[in-house]
Parts: sequence; structure tokens; C-alpha cells
Amino acid sequence: MNCLEKYRGKLIRDINRELRLVYAEPEEEAVHDFRVGMKRLRALFYFLNCIEPGVDSKKLLKPYRVFYQSIGNIRDAHIAIKLIQGLEGIETSSSRAISRSLQSKIKQDYRLFENISRSCAQASVRMPTIKSTGISERSILSHKPVVLSRLLEQILQSGEIMTAKRWHQKRILLKRYHHILDAFQFCPGHIQDESEIKQIRILEQLLGDWHDRVITAELLQSRPGLDKHVAKVATIINSQDRLLLGSAKIYLRKFELWHRKQQGGEAS
Repeated sequence: MNCLEKYRGKLIRDINRELRLVYAEPEEEAVHDFRVGMKRLRALFYFLNCIEPGVDSKKLLKPYRVFYQSIGNIRDAHIAIKLIQGLEGIETSSSRAISRSLQSKIKQDYRLFENISRSCAQASVRMPTIKSTGISERSILSHKPVVLSRLLEQILQSGEIMTAKRWHQKRILLKRYHHILDAFQFCPGHIQDESEIKQIRILEQLLGDWHDRVITAELLQSRPGLDKHVAKVATIINSQDRLLLGSAKIYLRKFELWHRKQQGGEAS
């Protein structure tokens, strides 16, 4: 399917461009963009895997998992530094001490990434073409609504106690749903509903901000010598966590009601 191949080709070129930049230095934007690109690539091959089990997305992406994880450690520290620097009510001395500790962690993690990259045979990301998977255009188009519907069902599923782990899983599924929609951006006749995309983006922002605070709290607990600096930070972050998840619940409900209304309109 040429339009999906166009997306795959552009995505891999963008990923490898950002990876080359990361090889030069752990610059925040390149690290972020590489991670986002890999998430988009995982979503695309997850979709193909749903159509054809022989396209084993986990196996295909396994050679790059170590890159993704080691760069992810750097990204987590970038997130935490930015968050701490933006918090109100934190003493400047505490903010600086935490930032110095996290900058030190970035240097350590980047050395680890360099060691890993030197020992790996794969210096760039390579994935099969859409054509080589043997999946027909007809099969792709017929499975698209089915795969999206299943993801949406999991995203909107309720009735269980929402732990942090479950919220994180919803966040992953929501991104995957969004990325699969984006994968068809070059395809004729594919039009995204802007009202749906707007609600997805709001939810992604709320859950992303919440997850940033979870990551930051975990990092601060793991860094030595910061005990006297983190108590105030932890209090503020925990308070913001609750507000963000409260808002996420509201918008998740709105997202569910929007889809029910759409289904009702289609039925009529």
C-alpha cells in the first residue's frame, strides 16, 4: 500500500536522522524526537501484526530495544529537570542541586548509550517495507476499523479501580490509537475527525503531564544525596498528580460520550 509505505519510509528517515544527532550529543529535542518516532514505528508494526501474525512486531523491533531504553533513561532525566525548574515554591538551591544530580545522571546514561551503540551491529533503524510483508491493500483497509475499534474499547473500558499502572496502560493505548490514525495521513480519502483529535490531544497532555511527575518522583527517590531537597518537591508533585488524574477522568468520560454520540449518529 503506497500511502502507508510513504509514511513508513518518512518515519524511518526521521528516526535515523534523530539517532545520528543523538550519537553526536544527548540534546533534548533529538532524544525526544527519536523516542516519539520509535513509538510511531511500534504502533505501525503493531497494526500490521494485528493483520498478519507472521509480521512479528516485537521480534522486528527487538534489535533496537536497547537503544530505545538507554535513550529513554536520558529522556526521563530531561523531563525531570524541566519539571523541577518550572515548579513554583521550590528554593533555588534545591532546584540547582537536583538539576546538577540529574545532569550527572544524563552523562552516565549517555556513556552507557555510547558503549551499547559501539557493541551493536545495528547503527541505524531498518524495518521491512509494507510490500515485503505480503499484506494487501484490501486487507489493510478492511482491518483498520477493526484494530482501531479494539484499541478504543480498551481505552474507554471502565468499572475497575484505576491504579497508576492502569492509567499508564491507557496512556500507551491512546498514543497507539493516535499513531495508527496518523499512519494513514498520506492515504487518499483518509480524513481525521478534528473534534476527536482535539480530545485525544487534551487527554494525551493530561496523562503525559501526570506521567512526567511519576517519572520525576521515581528519579528523585533513586538519586543519592538529595534527601533534604526532595520533600517539598514530592509534596507539590503529589498534589499535581491528583489534579491531573482528576481532569483526565473527566476528559476520558467526554471522549467516551463523544464516541457514543458518533455511533448513535451512524446507527440513525
